[in-house]
Amino acid sequence: MKILYHHRTRATDAQRIHILEMVRAFRKLGHQVTIVSLVDTERPQGVAEVAKDAAEASWKRILRRLPFLAEAVQIGYNLVGIPLLLWKVLTVRPDFIYERHSLFNFTGVVVARLTNRPLILEVNSPFSLEEKLHNDIQAVQLAEWAERVVCRAASRVIVVTGALRRILIGMGVHPDHLIVMPNGIDPEHMRGGDSSALRSELGLSGKVVIGFIGWFRKWHGLEWLLRAFHRSGLSAQASLLLVGDGPAMPELRQYVAENSLERSVVFTGALPHDAVPPYIALIDIAVQPAANEYCCPMKILEYMGLAKPVVAPRQENILELVREGVEAELFSPRDETELAQALARIVADPELRRTLGENALRAIYERGFLWTSNAGRVVEIVGQIQARHNRS
Repeated sequence: MKILYHHRTRATDAQRIHILEMVRAFRKLGHQVTIVSLVDTERPQGVAEVAKDAAEASWKRILRRLPFLAEAVQIGYNLVGIPLLLWKVLTVRPDFIYERHSLFNFTGVVVARLTNRPLILEVNSPFSLEEKLHNDIQAVQLAEWAERVVCRAASRVIVVTGALRRILIGMGVHPDHLIVMPNGIDPEHMRGGDSSALRSELGLSGKVVIGFIGWFRKWHGLEWLLRAFHRSGLSAQASLLLVGDGPAMPELRQYVAENSLERSVVFTGALPHDAVPPYIALIDIAVQPAANEYCCPMKILEYMGLAKPVVAPRQENILELVREGVEAELFSPRDETELAQALARIVADPELRRTLGENALRAIYERGFLWTSNAGRVVEIVGQIQARHNRS
């Protein structure tokens, strides 16, 4: 099939990974994919660009200060996006449009309707709710209306968790329109690296390494992880490796300094994606300190694909990926005491770490947490839509 993948993002952090992995998965299955966006999504990123992406964009801070400017900018994209996507449809003549959902983005549904093409809409967050909670928008009712209209108008809506499905149903999207499809991994990208020299360089020799890889933002709960690690008293036998950067970094460094944890907590700073594997190889225990209730954390799946034992919050969307005591050790969300106990338990038991890791890797394949599985399922859904259209 010919596929147009449309998105209105800066293609940074997890968004970039998700977009590129789905594109690669479609291509691996033999389909032709053209990306339609205002940025060069497939251009490799250097360290400076990764560090810049980790910080909050200055233009976002400006938008928050001026009433309704954020909404106006997002709505204004349609004036560029609709003709851009329409031109691509007319020249490429795709079998369907695959779009990553953004708030106030009507581009996909308008062009799909004009050209009689199926539109598969991928929704990773309920943006009207999310931006309301973060005070990023003022026109909340308009945002909710726009999100409802777009989701209803798409041929099918892919959601990453059952909780997100319920949220969209509550907005008025028909249940039969929604398909739950968790994120995945590409086994070819799941590799470690030679980390022997790196272990010594970072002062991790002889230590059990507890690790987190990602963007340091407030909602990732890294402050809880630091406090739980400090409370656990594990610094003599374990080290905490924090790979990444972001707005939460200053407060994290301050906590480490105030509690004399410099010898037990290692910050790597921002790293390009290709430089991360040796650091992943160092990790003995992978931690997801926090997650909102509707996301599907890609990092958990990546840890599982590398046979890493996982420690994560005990909540519905996490339990859609792992089973407690089988693939992961879980703790009550926001409970630093339980997190500290889980860390202590798994640090003290090498056999438990090995078993959880092996089970996690097995679950990836048994439960189909693969990008190619997702891409194949999307193509199958489009085939069903086209067959019904042909019969009518």
